[in-house]
Amino acid sequence: MAIRVIRGLFTRHVYHTITVMASLLKFTQILEWADWETPPEEMQCSMPFQAIVSTITDLMSDIESAEGPLEATPSYAAYELLKKAVRFYVLLPSIVNVLLNYKICVEHGLPLHPTVYYELKEARKYRISHSLGEIQRANELYWRAIDVARECCRFAPCAGQDLKNLLSETPSAVSSFVYTAVQDHYTWIGANPSLLSTLAEKIRRAYRPSLLVAAAHGSIMPALVLSELLDIPLYFIRFSMFKRHDEEPIISLSDQAWLFDFRGKKVILYDEDVAGGRTLELFVKRLSPLFGRVKTACSIRHAGSSIRPDFFGKMWWD
Repeated sequence: MAIRVIRGLFTRHVYHTITVMASLLKFTQILEWADWETPPEEMQCSMPFQAIVSTITDLMSDIESAEGPLEATPSYAAYELLKKAVRFYVLLPSIVNVLLNYKICVEHGLPLHPTVYYELKEARKYRISHSLGEIQRANELYWRAIDVARECCRFAPCAGQDLKNLLSETPSAVSSFVYTAVQDHYTWIGANPSLLSTLAEKIRRAYRPSLLVAAAHGSIMPALVLSELLDIPLYFIRFSMFKRHDEEPIISLSDQAWLFDFRGKKVILYDEDVAGGRTLELFVKRLSPLFGRVKTACSIRHAGSSIRPDFFGKMWWD
């Protein structure tokens, strides 16, 4: 009897995994129609978080409802489907981005402003005291945001409802926060699903990591897909030297507590674009002592970079 129960649970797990991967594969196949050399206008974004959640939910439903073989889709329908898929893809990072910003603000004594991403050094000026309860809530919402973003990425059946639940539990200052993003050439190239598939295959063949830790904010979009392809847990540490002017990875005690279970495990440290190499170098220096074994990965490795990642999807010469 016990064997039949276990076999039944295993069968349902396999069926669920196959179904989920089929949805992710369908989504990435649609994205293959995109122009991956030119960042789309949809990357230029300024929207309240609650409006984004509503938009993502609608887009997810529209993409999921597309029927029939993609290759048989009429050109006009394929164009509309691609526009929705691209918009969904570029909005998806906001789920993690906004909740990470909330976590950073309450942990480091920064105000919750409706439109401003604060630099960490500004904490010296504000020194706002947030309660331990709010700090705990911010971390729990952030951890859930990563899970929900991954559910959306793989079009899990529960994704839409979980996204709405996440929004309902966020403070009004967060749900009304205006998420902003800009067209970024290398982030867009580095998020190409075919490139991520190549990178995932290289990692699987040689390493088999237990965790992917990515540098936010630029790596959020591709890391969501990469973690699904590798089928491993995902965590983001904010470290944005160019967009947010961070001087080092922003790691709090709560981050270290979450990562503690992986202290003796194999881990991949990921940044989507390695140009000069300074970001990944500092990321590795700060994070590698927390784990048993660390290897590095990126989507794009520029030929002149000072660091040579262990795994990369594409060599870029410019």
